[in-house]
Amino acid sequence: MFNVLEDSCNITLAHPKYVKAIRGKKTDKKDAKWIADLFKHELVAGSFMPPLAIRQLRDLMRYRFKLTNFMSSEKNRFQNCLTVSNIQLANVVSDTSFDIEPLIHGSMKDKLPELELAINGFITPEQAEK
Repeated sequence: MFNVLEDSCNITLAHPKYVKAIRGKKTDKKDAKWIADLFKHELVAGSFMPPLAIRQLRDLMRYRFKLTNFMSSEKNRFQNCLTVSNIQLANVVSDTSFDIEPLIHGSMKDKLPELELAINGFITPEQAEK
């Protein structure tokens, strides 16, 4: 909400710990009145919000971290599929996601897409009959 309104409004973002009302029978209306009174008397200390460029960079780095974790997870899942299928490729290579094209003999180059599917475990019965 802050990102949407920051250009058009003067917003003070405060930590709830510092604007918490006194214990007792609390309602949203009482809480709103309490916070408004605190703000009116300038007793609400605003939290630090980094500039927009820094927040965008943080979002981008969090997304990159998420994608990196996803890629690692998928590599591990692929390796587990190979192991369950009794294909011990990990004993030979440390990274099972590699480009197979340079390893293929010249006469097999035209079957590269089918080979990639077969190695990744996505071969169809029709392809297996060929």
